[in-house]
Amino acid sequence: MKKFLLFALCPFLSVCAEEMENPCDQLFRDLETVEKINREIHDHLPLIINYNLQGGYFTMPSARTYEAGVLGFGFAYVPPYRIWSLGFQFFDHIETTGNYWIFQGVMDSTFGHLGFGEEAERAANLKVILLRKEDGFPFIPDIAMGLNDFLGSCRFRSFYVVATQEFLKLNLEASLGWGTGRIHGFYGGLAWTPWHRSSHFLKGLSLLAEYDANDYKHHPFEHHEGRTVNSRVNVGAQLDLWELIRLSASTIRGDDWAASLAFRYNLGGSKGLFPKLYDPAPYAAPVDTEPLGPLRSSQELAQELAYAFQEQGFDLYNLSLVPEKGGKDSLWLELVNVRYREEQEVRHRVESVLSSLSPSNLETVTVVIEAEGVPIHEYRYRIQDLKRFRQDQIGEQEFRIIAPLREASSAPSKYEGTLLYKRNKPIWLITFRPWLSTFLGSSRGKFKYEVGLGLGPEGYLFNQIYYYVWMTYTAKSSAKDMKAQDIINPSRIINVRTDSILYNQTSSLHLEQAFVQKSWNLGQGWFSRLGLGYFETAYGGTCGELLYYPVHSNWALGAEMSALFKRKYYGIGFTTKIRKLSDEGYIHVPYIGWQYFLNFYYQYRPLSLDFKVNLGQFLAHDKGIRVEGGRTFFSGLRVGLWYTMTNAGDIVNGSRYYDKGFSITLPLDIFLNKSSRTRIGTSMSAWLRDCGAVGSTGKQLYPTIYWERYNGKPVITP
Repeated sequence: MKKFLLFALCPFLSVCAEEMENPCDQLFRDLETVEKINREIHDHLPLIINYNLQGGYFTMPSARTYEAGVLGFGFAYVPPYRIWSLGFQFFDHIETTGNYWIFQGVMDSTFGHLGFGEEAERAANLKVILLRKEDGFPFIPDIAMGLNDFLGSCRFRSFYVVATQEFLKLNLEASLGWGTGRIHGFYGGLAWTPWHRSSHFLKGLSLLAEYDANDYKHHPFEHHEGRTVNSRVNVGAQLDLWELIRLSASTIRGDDWAASLAFRYNLGGSKGLFPKLYDPAPYAAPVDTEPLGPLRSSQELAQELAYAFQEQGFDLYNLSLVPEKGGKDSLWLELVNVRYREEQEVRHRVESVLSSLSPSNLETVTVVIEAEGVPIHEYRYRIQDLKRFRQDQIGEQEFRIIAPLREASSAPSKYEGTLLYKRNKPIWLITFRPWLSTFLGSSRGKFKYEVGLGLGPEGYLFNQIYYYVWMTYTAKSSAKDMKAQDIINPSRIINVRTDSILYNQTSSLHLEQAFVQKSWNLGQGWFSRLGLGYFETAYGGTCGELLYYPVHSNWALGAEMSALFKRKYYGIGFTTKIRKLSDEGYIHVPYIGWQYFLNFYYQYRPLSLDFKVNLGQFLAHDKGIRVEGGRTFFSGLRVGLWYTMTNAGDIVNGSRYYDKGFSITLPLDIFLNKSSRTRIGTSMSAWLRDCGAVGSTGKQLYPTIYWERYNGKPVITP
């Protein structure tokens, strides 16, 4: 009977077994589903860009854009315009581009006869992507809104909203948008990339068509030769080569042909153009943990550490043996990092050396990191933890928690410890490099330049006082005919910046900087600085700074004050007079550049953002606030924007002007095959004016400390 019942239940049990899901099978099916969705989210057709370097087609924008960190540069011939473009992607959802439009064949009515040449227009464009496929909605179109030419004279101003959908199975992209301003009404675009899945170079070829909604006929600022519209459908092609170069060509208005060449590179996400072949491997051998005593003298220890650290890219300046309670001694070291730009790399290499060479009969080892003559922070390690690290019993993140960054301690006195090793800081080091200065938008020409050579020593006096000298020689210049006055909008406040070109025109040899400064770590997160000398081409004087910037803090608070004297246009002398435009012409009034600020700094680490607020008196004695925000990318590239509001009352084109601009700095090792701490950069204001001007005062404390503690990737902190 039991056998019969079991036989009868077999079909039922087999069905139940099929319906009962194996948990492992379900897990793998879920993982396959997630992987499929991820592929759909991150799979893209080539990005199509328009002649303004925006994500778009030929003249119309789309809702697609670059990856964060991408820097782009391009030139477009769009009759009757020539357009130079520059773009940078701060975030995945924010696209910023700038254009320089040249009106071909139209002489500038005001400055053309002076050498400026053809009419030109500068335009700044902003696009905000409200929804991207990467946000987790692959089946919903990307949606964006944007403003074209929203700063300055705004001749090509437009507002638009647009949606873009990729049909990957068809290798097709389609956009539908609407705009107002120069873009007037509805527009659309199509892009077909037939060989997207191929491996040959034509995989980046896209065939394009767009409905051009620009109001060429009625827009008041349009070029007179660009008002003819025989067709609103522009057709053409774009070729994307190696995700680096883009070539495009199309019909334009049914009346002519247009073409462009553009370059792009993800400078923010770059690991460098070359592998770091000349960086030493982290220290591993020989291992010597012999206790200090008859078999290993303190002199031998000092030599081993000095050599090992130098090989790793550090200079050892101080080594002391400090007695501790309990009968064991400790080591105190002072190091200067001369090679690496990330704190976690510095830490890893320091730990590799110490775990291999620290005597086993010590209690602790303290390592103080110094930069620009000021102790920044320290690491304090127990010998037993260094041993466990060497034996791979603890990892990097665990060690960071066990031995966190600490406020820097002062060097032991001769009564507190025994000095084992001391090295003086270099008295002088010579720097020699090419020098370039550019001027944009002069009435005498669209682009002016000076090129030459720079040379100067730097070092430490009496092992304590930092000095810096920088001289330049101008070998060739096209700026000799530039005037130190805006013809249309002359500055009516004291000329603290608008006379800058006069310094360049008086002589080919310039003493740009020659100053001394002393910085202190006062303890508990407090730092101070005093400086004296020629801080820049136009100013010299004295300055003082106080900063509170504790270890592990994402904010800092500081105050600074300086008395700056105007330098004469020639030689190295000073003057107590400064020029100012009055109704009778230029006059000279008494002047000392009293400049003082309360400074607040803040870092928003999840997005690698940093902010700085200056509140106080500026170089032209105007009072107000300057706000700067920047983002530092994986590569170390930092791009910042600033905006200043003061009571100066400076008028440009009938409106009150507030100083604004951008800055770019990047590590030199992006272009090298070895690590380097050197950073290069530039900054540019929208307009060279006197309001909101800030005078240089030497090497400031906050950037010195910030870059010494900087990490490109988030790290665990206690």
